[in-house]
Amino acid sequence: MMKLISTILFSATVIVSCNPVGKTVTEETPVDGQLVNTVENLDLKAGDELVIWGKMDASFLKNDDVPIFDLRYNLSLDGKTIENQTVPMFAGNDKIIKSTYEIRKEEEQEDDQYTDERTIDSEAPTEKNVEPTKSDWSFEQEVIKIPITKDGKYTLDYKANSNDEDADSMFTKVAVIIRKR
Repeated sequence: MMKLISTILFSATVIVSCNPVGKTVTEETPVDGQLVNTVENLDLKAGDELVIWGKMDASFLKNDDVPIFDLRYNLSLDGKTIENQTVPMFAGNDKIIKSTYEIRKEEEQEDDQYTDERTIDSEAPTEKNVEPTKSDWSFEQEVIKIPITKDGKYTLDYKANSNDEDADSMFTKVAVIIRKR
């Protein structure tokens, strides 16, 4: 009897944990700071969680500094606002999936015609000119989980933007993915 209960509990755990990020409701939608995106007719049941994920694909990051975005969203049911917030995107390093990371190697100069020959006093402190590390990083990160308390067809309006000048770089692409658990 104990073995049967253990098997059932183990099976239930495996079934529940098969898709920890949730079912994708919308594919990735590129962020445009000028537009409000709308997802209508989200069929959600009480007990579901609507999960908003951010996806970043950034190249030429300096010292792994990822630009931070603000996500403003409004979740409504039957035209009435259920939740309205502004939350940071990419502010931490937790809940990251599908991550690829590569340190970008600096191109070496092929022409070393100039040679610097100086005598350095060994007792004088020397300064090291530390070049910033540049990297490429692509990942998805959970932004927020919204618990659903009532069955219905929901509408989600959202907009993401950043005041960080690196966010406007043509080398930084940001998208939003909506999932439910």
